[in-house]
Amino acid sequence: MKRIYYAGGTFLTGSAIADAVLAYADALAHNEGSDVVAFPIRHEDGTPGEVSVLIGPSSQIASSTDPSDVPELVHDAFVAELNRRSLQIGTPRPLLVTQSEVENTTDFD
Repeated sequence: MKRIYYAGGTFLTGSAIADAVLAYADALAHNEGSDVVAFPIRHEDGTPGEVSVLIGPSSQIASSTDPSDVPELVHDAFVAELNRRSLQIGTPRPLLVTQSEVENTTDFD
């Protein structure tokens, strides 16, 4: 299990879930994007729950392992979807613009 630290609060979740959330936050930050992410958690008493967080370029989010006695929280479909989104965002690439495009679209007068 891992604990996610976000906006002064903490959330206990599965290790793969926490890793996917942080990877997605990293992808969003590198592309100046944001998204609301709802992910499964375990409350302190071990009952299941869900939390929604807004993740963006200025989000301060971290995770750490947690020596919890509750069973590992697993949600393979969620992890796969978040990993897909992270890959879809990809790495920002410079836009190639030809000289003729610049001449046709830029008016300095």
